[in-house]
Amino acid sequence: MKAQGTRLATLAAALALLASGPLAWADVSARLDRDRVAFGEPLTLTIRSDGKDSGAQPDLAPLRKDFDVLGTSRSSEVRIINFHRSDSVRWTVQLMPRRAGSIEVPPIAVGAEQTAALALEVGGPAAAPSAGAAAQAPGTLAFIEVDAAAAKRPVYVQQQLPLTVRLYVDGSVQSGDLRGPSSPDAVIEQLGDEQRSSARVNGHDYTVIERHYAISPEKSGTLRIEAPSFRGQAVVPAAPGSDPGDDMMAEMLRNTPFANNPIFRNRMFGGTGASLRPVGASGEALTLDVRPRPAAAQGAWLPAEQIGIHDSWADAAPHFKAGEPVTRTLTIQARGLAASQIPPLALAAPANARVYPDAPDNQSRTDGTTIFGTSRQTLTYIPNAEGALEIPGVDLAWWDTKDDVQRHAELPARSFRVAPGAVPATAGATPAPVSTGAPAATGSPTPGVAATPQGATWQARAFEWLRDHRAALAAGLAVLLAGALTRWLLRRRAAPAAAPAGRAAQAPARRAAQAPARRAAQPPATGAGRRALQQACRSGEREAAARALLDLARAQWPEHAPRGLGELADRLAAGGDEVRALDRSLYGSTAEPWDGTALWQALGRGLRDRAKTQGAPQRDTLAPLYP
Repeated sequence: MKAQGTRLATLAAALALLASGPLAWADVSARLDRDRVAFGEPLTLTIRSDGKDSGAQPDLAPLRKDFDVLGTSRSSEVRIINFHRSDSVRWTVQLMPRRAGSIEVPPIAVGAEQTAALALEVGGPAAAPSAGAAAQAPGTLAFIEVDAAAAKRPVYVQQQLPLTVRLYVDGSVQSGDLRGPSSPDAVIEQLGDEQRSSARVNGHDYTVIERHYAISPEKSGTLRIEAPSFRGQAVVPAAPGSDPGDDMMAEMLRNTPFANNPIFRNRMFGGTGASLRPVGASGEALTLDVRPRPAAAQGAWLPAEQIGIHDSWADAAPHFKAGEPVTRTLTIQARGLAASQIPPLALAAPANARVYPDAPDNQSRTDGTTIFGTSRQTLTYIPNAEGALEIPGVDLAWWDTKDDVQRHAELPARSFRVAPGAVPATAGATPAPVSTGAPAATGSPTPGVAATPQGATWQARAFEWLRDHRAALAAGLAVLLAGALTRWLLRRRAAPAAAPAGRAAQAPARRAAQAPARRAAQPPATGAGRRALQQACRSGEREAAARALLDLARAQWPEHAPRGLGELADRLAAGGDEVRALDRSLYGSTAEPWDGTALWQALGRGLRDRAKTQGAPQRDTLAPLYP
């Protein structure tokens, strides 16, 4: 009986293991859809895990060493056959090889399990887009042509080399990304925008996307330029008799009622069995022999086939006047050198003139075999005085890469005669004096202020004055700001606290005691000031009206009297526009008749404070620049 019991227990344990096997046991495997592909052609890696879904995900990080992961999808499957259940999870990974040769697909871990390594053979890059190449690969969706004929000869460091990349894609390609050539030891710059055209190769129509690049090696020795590449998506029809479950759409439809419905699948892609497939292409990598800079090279290192300089003064000789600006444009044209390599010219200023250079305007272009760079540099000359003006010559050293010799692009020195500057304003014109915020006693211009120059003369002199005194102006502004900040802090700290309730009864007595002092500080003839204002307004005497207004303002605001008509106009609740009109009449550039009727009508009854009228507290303001 004991042996029979042992056998029954062993049988029960075995049945339990068999019952739990489909739930606990798992097997992970991987396979490639093919073991040989051409470089630039995508392939599919399928990872399958049999057993109950544990939620573990495959670790694809080891793949990124030799592959670009274009996309992944996941599907699960449950099958029940003769009351026996089986579970499986499948991941489909789209890969693009990064290099040619023999590549090992490394083991992929899924949880505690791991797939076996796989071998893959990747062929060389696709041939150039000739009819013969297309015939070898009919139905090619995309391929790249790299045109770098100039790169097959030795080059100097920092010498510009043109490279043209053409991507051919057919109409089934829906989207994608074209990556240009790259190298850590070279500066690669795209020239202009890409160009699009159409081409027919071996009876197949393609859209051609063309880009031009300039390659500038940064160090001598052997330089490798990585090939341009394209990664995209294309709509391709399903092969006759193929399993519809092998494409990406089937992965999304698996385990749904639409999995085996051809009507639904066909409508998703225009009525034919089709699917989205990754597509890719790669060009040809380049290897360059880069020579160092020759020891005989002079000045800035400019390796080019040809460099010339054109002077705008050669087309039309300029006419100089003292204090007036004259513009000069120097155009440097280089063959075999990008404009970004052309440095700004270092020009010496004449002894009796100032030179102000603008930022260069650089443009580069290529015809596919040669790079052309153009740098336009504009300079402004301002003579200080009349007389002789000697303009130094220009010497730009460059290296001839064709003849392998040092050459110079030169402009000769030039001499000009500077005429006297523009004549000041005529005596009949009214000059514009500097406004001090208060009217002058006689209304005459401020002594020592010259009349405003005309045309470009005053602009040039103002520019020079600002440039020469910018340090003093900055220091003065800093002092003003510091003074204003200090004044604000002092007034804030000195603000009196609220009077205690016990002293409230003493306030009337203090106000009564202070009233005589305030009356003594005010001008005694307030009524006389109003009569003076009325008389000035009737007779049209601007200066007298201004003095009367300021006298009235000092009488009304003895502690904070306005220091000019502009400040008075800002303080008034009414009549501000009329006061500003008087201010413009006094200090405008032209003398115009003034009618004081409107001013007297607005202010004849007195000056009203805007702050008191609006019930708002008066704000601290900066002191006028000219008190």
